[in-house]
Amino acid sequence: MVKKGNPAPTVPPEHQPDAVLTQANPVQNTWYTLLSTTINVRLYAITVMVETTGETLEVRLTIDGNVHVASIAAAANTYYYVFYRPSDGTLQLEPTGSLFHVNAVLGAKALESRSIKVEVRKTTAAGSGTLNGRAVYGRW
Repeated sequence: MVKKGNPAPTVPPEHQPDAVLTQANPVQNTWYTLLSTTINVRLYAITVMVETTGETLEVRLTIDGNVHVASIAAAANTYYYVFYRPSDGTLQLEPTGSLFHVNAVLGAKALESRSIKVEVRKTTAAGSGTLNGRAVYGRW
């Protein structure tokens, strides 16, 4: 018998509808929540993008209260894959079409935790382009 709230390792998580963020006219240095869940979660992928040239994107990933932050000087209309390495606790953003992205997706394991929060912001004010994000995940 599995206690409520504890995932059974032999039971796959139930896929959830993708969490989607579409924030028109984002305000500089304001965090926008892409995903916030406090139920056992398996996170498969996160992508973020801003539609303005010259913006710096920042992603904050909170795993069971532990905060990890990464930023990148973003090209307009380019999706960035958010990659978390549990071995050293680093968070990275890489263009989704890069060789790094392909290797990360093929070799990466899903991130499992009791609670995960993903937030995105732009830290520059180069324009008013829409801030976009997508998180693919499942829950027990």
